[in-house]
Order: sequence, then C-alpha cells, then structure tokens
Amino acid sequence: MNSPVRGRGAAPILSLVAGLAQAASFWPVQAWWLQVLALAALVALVLRLPQRAFVLGFAFGLGCFVAGVSWLYVSMHRYGGMPAALAALALLLFAAYLASFGAAVCAAFARVDTALRARAVAPTLRATALGALFAGAWALAELLRGWLFTGFPWLAIGYAQLDGPLASFAPLLGVYGVCLLAALVAFGLALAVGGDPGRGSRSARAIGAAMVALPVAAGLGLAAIDRVSPHGAPVHVRLLQGNVAQDMKFDAQRSLDAMHWYANELRRGDAPLTVLPETAWTLPWSRTPLDVREEIVDRLRHTGAAVAIGMPLYEDRPAANASAFDVGRSLTNSVGVVDATGAIVWRYDKRHLVPFGEFVPFGFGWFVDLMRIPLGDFARGSRDQAPLPLAGQRIAFDICYEDLFGEEIAAQVRGGATILVNVSNIAWFGDSHALPQHLQIARMRALELARPMLRATNTGVTAAIDAHGRVLAQLEPYTAGALDVQVQGTDGTTPYARFGNAPVFALSLGLVAAAAVAAAVASARFGTRTTGRRDDSSR
Repeated sequence: MNSPVRGRGAAPILSLVAGLAQAASFWPVQAWWLQVLALAALVALVLRLPQRAFVLGFAFGLGCFVAGVSWLYVSMHRYGGMPAALAALALLLFAAYLASFGAAVCAAFARVDTALRARAVAPTLRATALGALFAGAWALAELLRGWLFTGFPWLAIGYAQLDGPLASFAPLLGVYGVCLLAALVAFGLALAVGGDPGRGSRSARAIGAAMVALPVAAGLGLAAIDRVSPHGAPVHVRLLQGNVAQDMKFDAQRSLDAMHWYANELRRGDAPLTVLPETAWTLPWSRTPLDVREEIVDRLRHTGAAVAIGMPLYEDRPAANASAFDVGRSLTNSVGVVDATGAIVWRYDKRHLVPFGEFVPFGFGWFVDLMRIPLGDFARGSRDQAPLPLAGQRIAFDICYEDLFGEEIAAQVRGGATILVNVSNIAWFGDSHALPQHLQIARMRALELARPMLRATNTGVTAAIDAHGRVLAQLEPYTAGALDVQVQGTDGTTPYARFGNAPVFALSLGLVAAAAVAAAVASARFGTRTTGRRDDSSR
C-alpha cells in the first residue's frame, strides 16, 4: 500500500519514539543495532512522507537529545541553582538546536527524492544517489555540530557502534566515519525492508540490501587487522576516585577532607604515578594546607614517585611557591604533576573549554549569572603541550570534555604520546547516564588512535581502557576508591591519528557532491521521457 502512515499526525510521534530509541542505544541498552533500527525508522518515515521531512527529522532529534542529554538539567538546576522551569526550557531549546542538524539533512534528501520521483528516474540510480546523499550529509551535519560554537559532538551516532562491526572503521576514519557508515546502513535497511513506496521497489530493496551488507562485511574484515604495537614496558599507574558530591565540593571543610583522603590513598600505593581527578584540588598547589602538602611530599620522597593532581593553576606559572604577584592572575583548569621535591615539575592546561561552565560566551553573561558555578572562567591552555615522560612512556593528558574532540587528541598522538589519560569531574550531572556515555567516548578515542586510555574521575567512571577500546578494569561509580593498573603503552600511528577528520570530511563532501551530480544528470536524462511509463522492475 503506497499510502504509508495512516493519520499523518501519528508520523511525528513515531519519529519522536524512534529518536528516544536512538538515545537508548547509547544508554541504557547500549546496542549498535538499535541505533541502526531507530535511524532506519526515521528514513522510512521520510521516504513515505517527504513533504514532512523537516518535521519528522526534528521530532526524531528532539526525542534523542532531550532524553540523551537530560543530565544538563541536573547541572543547571540542582547544582547551578537555576529555577526548574528555566532549566527545563534551556534543555529543550538546546535539544531543539541539536535536532535541527538532522532535520536539515532529512529535508535536503527528501527534496532531492521528490525531484527524482517527478522525473521518473530509474529506481536503482535514485536509491544509490539518495543513500550517498543521506550518509554524506548526515556525517557532515555531525561534523558541523562538533565544530560550530566550539562544538558539541555528544551522541554522535558512531559512539553507539562501539561493539558492532562498523567500529572497525574507527582507526581509519574516526567516529565521524563510523557515523557515515551507520547512516548508510540505516538508509539501506529502510530500503531493504520496503520503506520506499512506489514503482521500482524490488530494485530499491536490492540496493538497500547492498548498503547494509557491504559496510558490515568490510567492518568484519577490518576487525582482523591489529594496529596496536607495544612501546616499552608496562607501567604501574594508580587512579583515584574521591566521590565528592558536587554540592559539597567547594565547601571549605569538605574540600580539606577530600585532600586528606587523597593524601592517605597516596600512602597506600607504590605506583610510579598516581592520578587524581579534575579539580580534586579546588585551589592551586601553592595554597595547599601545609600539613596536606607535607604528607604528600613525604610519601613521594620515600617512593620516588609522582602524583598528577587536577587543580586550578595560575596561568603560565609552573613554580610551586605562591607570591603576592599571584593576586589577580588568571587561572587555568589544569593537571599539575608533583614530584619528590614538592614542586610542580610538569603541567597540562585545558585547551578546549566548556561554554558556560569554563568560559562565558559573548552576550551570555546574564545566563551564567543565573547559575552558581565556582571556577567558571578559566584561561585557555596553549595548543601544543608536550606529553609527560615517565618510566619510558610519554603520557598525554586531557581534561573532561576535551576527549570528545578526537582530532585534538590525535594531535597529542602525533606529538609522541604512548598513553592517554583523561581526568574528569562530571559530578555536575549527578547520578545520570552522562557517566556511561562519557566512558563510550573514551573507548572510541582509544580505538581510533590505538592508544590505551586511563580515566581518573571524581564520581565515575574511573577505568583502564586498552588500545583496542576494551575496558580492562573500572571502579564502581559513586564510590570512593583506587584502581591499580598495569598499562602497556603503544606505538604506531593509525590513519585517523595521522590525518584527523580531513578524510571523512572530504569523503562526505564527495558523496554529497556525487549524489547531486548524479541527480542532475539523471533528471536531465530521464526528464525527457514519459513519466507515466511503467517500470517492470516492480513486478
């Protein structure tokens, strides 16, 4: 039956439900196939109701992002002090902004489809052109969303593919390449199961089946290629998880108690490097209470080890000692490495700051003033920061949100990093699905770059991930504890580490351009023919 959805009012609701299903494919279901099914449902709806493509795409995105990043409400309301109604409105508006990217893709391919149908273009050519257009445009939309206004690439669909066959493309094309292929498979699935009504459905189904089978088969083949090459000897690292509630973190007594807890945990281990989470210290090392400082340094002298502490540091001032000149100087969100001398001997300053949380976008001071966010206006770290040399390894740090930007972490690998470490504090989002989503992101970075990734977090998920993207060990979230791991550094440069997002951008742009050219040529060729001619392929 060519009339697809009885009652057109039901279609946006179905699309919204499909968007909710896609959000669930990241968490709590964590299933690559569910993400493909959800996006395929959207494609089928748009193919049947092209005149409502933008609305359908928007409803899908709204369902996905409201459910997928609902933890933003927690940060704005519970910890930021924003009124509940205003926090809910802010979440809804932000989700609407994110949804508009996919909606634009749906509108574009539906418009091309309508034109090709009107010209009675051959079903095989039409299906191929539309598949290339949808996949390329979806990847471009994800790339744009991850760049525009400093970027928000959270819930890019490639992350849901981590445990599926398409994940094998990550070392070649990164997460956005996986996005492209996931979109292609979803489009093909919609065609293969009859989501495309009208003449030529049999040939369209064959093209759809090929769009599903070929990427999946290629992914299974790529899985046999091991791009991991060991570097040096494994190194013992201790990861600490303090589990300090966000609403207590900046209380003076609770902050002091946390410092003592971390110092005591440092005494319990003998690892050459102990890593503390982002802002484990809420004040610079130079202002650490003397008894805490002496306790830590005494232990480091005894073991010859070092400790990496997430803390604010004065901009461009690696020295440990404070002075009167510190007053009024800018702070960076940093990791400071302290050795047996008691000095900060190495530091990493966060480069990619979070809008509203770490810097105030122009014109949004009023919005930030509605929230009570300490340490909310940091200076930006320099682009090129050398990795930490330790025990024959070169360890590159990134802080919290930075690990969403694979091309920036790839630059650290090109700079010689053999081990990656992320320190995070996402207690801002309470007991929410932000934690497992962030772990997915870290796994993707490890897989893309063929480097182990260690995570030291405040509330979770503190974990050790190997260079194949597999979680080797982790602490239970929302508990205080320590994780001792032996981590093997790796060498070698994956294609993604070498070239970043440039290849997938070029490929996506090429697919969109090729689809546009094919559509134009086909329209000119078939437009001169009788549009009422029957296509025997539908028999």
